[in-house]
Amino acid sequence: MAPMTSPVSIVRSIPMNCDAIVPLLRRQLETLEEASEHGTVVLAAWIPGGGRVAVPVRLHVRYLAPKTPRFGLTITARTRPALYPRFRGDLDLAEASTAATKVTLSGEYEVPLGILGRAIDATAARGIAPRALADLLDRLIADVVADVGHTSDAADRAGRRSE
Repeated sequence: MAPMTSPVSIVRSIPMNCDAIVPLLRRQLETLEEASEHGTVVLAAWIPGGGRVAVPVRLHVRYLAPKTPRFGLTITARTRPALYPRFRGDLDLAEASTAATKVTLSGEYEVPLGILGRAIDATAARGIAPRALADLLDRLIADVVADVGHTSDAADRAGRRSE
C-alpha cells in the first residue's frame, strides 16, 4: 500500500530583497540542520483542547546552486519516526517587489500508521502537522530577520569606531 500523504503550502513575506535573503537563509538552514543532529530542533504545535505536542526532529536540507532561491527539505522525527508524519518539500523564495520576498514552504507529509493514522490526522490531530511546519517557518524567518538586525547593528558600531 502506498503511503498516505497530505499537501502543505505555507506562504510568508519578508520585507527584504530576495537576493539578500538567500545567503542568510542558507546559513540559518545549515545551522538548523547541524542542530537537528544533536536533537535541539523541535517541531511544536498546539493541539485541540489546549495541549501541545513537541517532537525533536532531524532536518535534512538539499542545497542547490549557491545563489538559487530554493532549498529542498526533509523533516523526520528523531525517535520513533514511524509514529510521526514525515515532511518532504521545498522552501522557495520569490521576489514580491524590490524590497519584499515571498517565502513558500510547500510539499507533503506522509501520514503514519496507514488508515488508522489517516483517521487520526483527519480528526483528533487535524492541522497539527501544518501548524508545526508553519511555526518552524515563522521561527526560521524571525532568525533571518534577527540576523540582519544583528549584522546591521555590528556594522553601525564598527562605523562609529572608525570615525
